Amino acid sequence: MIASIVIILVRLLVPFTIFRWPLGGALLAIAADASDVMTFERFGYGFFDYFGTNTYHNLDKFFDTYYLFFELLIARKWTSVLARRTAVSLFWLRFSGVILFEITRVRWLFVLTPNIFENFYIFWTVVLKWFKNFKLTKTKLLLILIIVGVPKIVQEYLMHFKYVDQTWNFLRDTFFWWLYA
Repeated sequence: MIASIVIILVRLLVPFTIFRWPLGGALLAIAADASDVMTFERFGYGFFDYFGTNTYHNLDKFFDTYYLFFELLIARKWTSVLARRTAVSLFWLRFSGVILFEITRVRWLFVLTPNIFENFYIFWTVVLKWFKNFKLTKTKLLLILIIVGVPKIVQEYLMHFKYVDQTWNFLRDTFFWWLYA
């Protein structure tokens, strides 16, 4: 029960760090997102057991969109018009995919509306922090979108289409086995 409450509080509060530390806060939000399943597997789903594990899955989509919205608020302040418009467009692409999924329950929609926003946001906050003289052009933007987008599309395909119920098992058994040994 306590794990459920802690996860909800972490998922609600960590995104506020994005306002103070746009890059570090985003990385913390990603870590919070990634840690929930491991925490539930270790300590149980708590009160989510009463409603079924799909209840948290739906809540997880809300929490994901919630922290991405915090990133969107930061991205809307970027001085590069091209970066700002790209980020806003990528956010709304993903948001529309989440809404369509919630309406239809068709998982492959996530492949058509991948979360490239998050990768682009991280890329651009790194540029703003350490490469202040970088000038974004349409050609560079295309290359950046390929670099940050293709891996995300592959990930969405694997998670939401190819290995729907097996993705976490693969990640757990390959990368986090030491937590369950």
